[in-house]
Amino acid sequence: MTRTMFVGISALLVATVGSAQPPDPPTGPVGPVRVETLELEPTVVKTGDLITQRYRVTFRDLISEGQEIIILEDRMAPETLPVHPFEGVSLRVDKTQVGDEYIWDFVYGFRLVDPNKMTYLLPNFSFYYLVRDLGEDLEDAEVQQVDGGQGLVRYVSSITDEPVLDIRDTIELGTFGGRATFFQTLAWTVAPLPLLVWFVMLVRHARRPKAVSLEKQQEEDELARLEAQIPVAPSIWEARRHVSKELRALEDLPAGVGGDRLAAVERNMVLVLRDYLQADLPDLVPGDTALDMQRHVAGLDDGPRKEALGVLAGKLVSYQHGLEQSEPAPLDDPRQEVEDLSAALAQLRPHVRLLNNLKGLVGR
Repeated sequence: MTRTMFVGISALLVATVGSAQPPDPPTGPVGPVRVETLELEPTVVKTGDLITQRYRVTFRDLISEGQEIIILEDRMAPETLPVHPFEGVSLRVDKTQVGDEYIWDFVYGFRLVDPNKMTYLLPNFSFYYLVRDLGEDLEDAEVQQVDGGQGLVRYVSSITDEPVLDIRDTIELGTFGGRATFFQTLAWTVAPLPLLVWFVMLVRHARRPKAVSLEKQQEEDELARLEAQIPVAPSIWEARRHVSKELRALEDLPAGVGGDRLAAVERNMVLVLRDYLQADLPDLVPGDTALDMQRHVAGLDDGPRKEALGVLAGKLVSYQHGLEQSEPAPLDDPRQEVEDLSAALAQLRPHVRLLNNLKGLVGR
């Protein structure tokens, strides 16, 4: 081998080795904050491997000099670092103090996102800090920075041991959180609509009148017509007023009267006495005869009420019997008849019945 060829190969090897080394850190004035870039681990990686790089930040305690150094840690978050084709995935800050010197170790975790097999240079980035006088507002202090060093990483394979690898792609596809929330809200709004429509249709079907045959409809109409013809039973107050009105008509009759006039008055008395007894005795049924009413009154508890109802029921039986025989019951003295019925009716007034009950309790 000639001397000239040996010199050329040596120069080529030196140039190749030199290109694989990180550039020397720039020289210049040293500030109050210094950054030392330690060795990274590992230097040979495959897809998904975590690369650990430690940066040691040192600065003095300047309180005695009336100043304070503030490291802006929020600006060194791993996801904001400009380290393409790497991505920052984690950060741990170990803080210690030796005398008046602070030593902060920023331990970053990086991951390579470029699939090309070659040697990569981990870019450097800046550490930001403030130097402010005591009592000075943070907004008034000037932001300063100091750069960290670089490191070499060799990528050898795309095979990874992790079944699912979550790395950040170099292509930014945008964020769709707002659109996803909109469509999710729309889906939850539309989803109950079929159930609501089904429920509305079910209610409409339930409320729809059922079809009936013509014969059944005619029967129902005839029954409704007959029920409408049945007179509504009067209340006890109305029945009492009707009895009092017929008693005045009975009182106007002359003594010994007979014939159609007496029959008409007694027929009206039968009607009003029946209505009154049914209003005063709820246990009676509309089909009860005068004798049934008299027997019902006879089964009541003894007292003024039973006696008064017995007088009314007796007169009702007498008038009813005369009408059935087509010969009205004779009235020798209509005034006395009216007095007897009026006295019995007076005993059935609410306040008189209440007074009689009180007397019965006192007497007992």
